[in-house]
Amino acid sequence: MTDPHIDISLARAADFESWAAVLLADWWPVLTDGLPPPAFMLRVWRATDATGQNFAVEFVARQSAAPEVMPGAHVAFRMLGIRPDEPEWIRSRGTHLAGGTEDAIVQLRFSDTARCVFLRLQSRPCQVTEAAGLRLCAGAETSLRFPDTTSGPLDVRVARNSARHLLAQHSARHATPADPLQLGPPQRVADIGWAFIFPWSTTSWYLDGSVPTLPPGSRGPIVVVKDTGHTWLLDSLRNYDAQLTAYAHANGYRVPMEQAR
Repeated sequence: MTDPHIDISLARAADFESWAAVLLADWWPVLTDGLPPPAFMLRVWRATDATGQNFAVEFVARQSAAPEVMPGAHVAFRMLGIRPDEPEWIRSRGTHLAGGTEDAIVQLRFSDTARCVFLRLQSRPCQVTEAAGLRLCAGAETSLRFPDTTSGPLDVRVARNSARHLLAQHSARHATPADPLQLGPPQRVADIGWAFIFPWSTTSWYLDGSVPTLPPGSRGPIVVVKDTGHTWLLDSLRNYDAQLTAYAHANGYRVPMEQAR
């Protein structure tokens, strides 16, 4: 059985990754003057200190571009509220742009040799347990599809960000700041073909098994439909499979055999 402290750490790390992935997708067209995004990008988890308990998620994407992309990005930094490092911009003669907000560090570099622009986005640190940090290190660097927030099917990171926003609203109504609601770890997310199903509970339930005290009917997992982004909460007083099957039939989605039974 997985250690609950590892589970909640990995869940919070997944929340950070989903948030940063959506931020990258939103900022890419603004910072690159509408360049089409690449098909893939590099995802890296980096330890930010020697404790092994603070990690930042980093995305690196590259695309063919002309030198004119950099002056446009310099203007876009201020539009997005990113504080640029002006001395570095001048020193690099307009080929390297770096800056940040309270939540993220952003860098753009133009390579005249490769005729490409490289965009790097790094989140603020996320605190995890040491054991969870070891798991992040084990799969620290990997190539992933560039997140698409404008058309389906949504990947799991974009879907998780939608689920996270809905859960934050639910938490504001039914939880306390001392014991907020939390999405489950990535390995608990179910893919049923046309949607992702995100389990969640109170933080105390993940840590020590305390039974949540929530209103009847408000405890169901969150569904995010892949091709539309529709995000909704299953009614915990009704059969989950029946609700999913009814939604699938009403919207023309194929129902997996095990769900139809």
